[in-house]
Amino acid sequence: MKRILILDAFLVDESEDKILLDFISSIKKIGDDILLISNTKISKEIQDEVNFFFYDKRNQLFTREYNSYEHISFFTNHETFKVSNLFLNTQPHGLSVLINLFRGAKLAKSLGYDYFYKMEYDAVLRDESINKIKEMNNSCVSNKKNGVFFVDEKGKGSVEAHYFFSEVDFFLENFWNVDCEQDFVNYLENETKSLDFLTMEQFMYRNLMKTNVENLYIKENIYEYFNDSYLNSKHTKVFYDKKLNGCFTSFYLIRDNPNNVVIYTINKKNESDFRKIIVFFTDGTQSEVHHEVLSYYSWSFIVLDNKIEKMMVFDKEDNFLFEEYFENVFNEIEFF
Repeated sequence: MKRILILDAFLVDESEDKILLDFISSIKKIGDDILLISNTKISKEIQDEVNFFFYDKRNQLFTREYNSYEHISFFTNHETFKVSNLFLNTQPHGLSVLINLFRGAKLAKSLGYDYFYKMEYDAVLRDESINKIKEMNNSCVSNKKNGVFFVDEKGKGSVEAHYFFSEVDFFLENFWNVDCEQDFVNYLENETKSLDFLTMEQFMYRNLMKTNVENLYIKENIYEYFNDSYLNSKHTKVFYDKKLNGCFTSFYLIRDNPNNVVIYTINKKNESDFRKIIVFFTDGTQSEVHHEVLSYYSWSFIVLDNKIEKMMVFDKEDNFLFEEYFENVFNEIEFF
């Protein structure tokens, strides 16, 4: 039974090239072929490391308005604290992920593969996790199961995108094919009788639950299962507004400490940057805060009394970027 790994990579700078190369180097220990799909140009160095490469310069995103978007929390873990950023989950890139997933499965079938597995390329995999992946894949094939899927343990109805393994024919015959946004709309209208938005992970879950789940391995707690590895090494840039100019600065509530607030900045580009922040307090006073972030993923924060009206943020040339009022704050910091 031939198996292939499908990777979908959207690379915007050299740091992400390295993340992908490191992942490919580690996952090759399993010994399966690799199909790489991308909506961005990929270097010859990376192409030489995979068996097949499919490039589609169209980056098809969700463009129409849907109903009932949910919020999603993206976590950034630091040594002594964890940051949670809450966004309205319109997931515009979810369409390209679905299109590339179905394209990859069809390519796998045309190339004679019986099974495929999908993973996120920004995972930093250790040997224990790699062995577990290999064992799950082998067990699924030897026991003639249709696939292995991790679902959200919180009962929200989503399939984890970090890893799943599936028989090619099972996937193509049981999951609603998405080649364009209209296919997704047709699914909502026919299967849910509404235009309430579904994320890629929710879409996968709903399709999965309509299959013969008795012939699947359904698992939970993916982060616990792969606890020797780091499944999210690349902080998403999808939700970062252009006004932030590469550095995310915002208010954060402190878990279990309602009297204080944190202003936290993280650098999302590969050069140093600086933020001047003018904080306006409710008693009419002001305070000037400086955040210097020297490299990609570097950060700075300050803890202040929560009697704040707003902050105004400037770049290193003293250009005004944006202001943010201290109201309806949902982002959170948890100190360990």
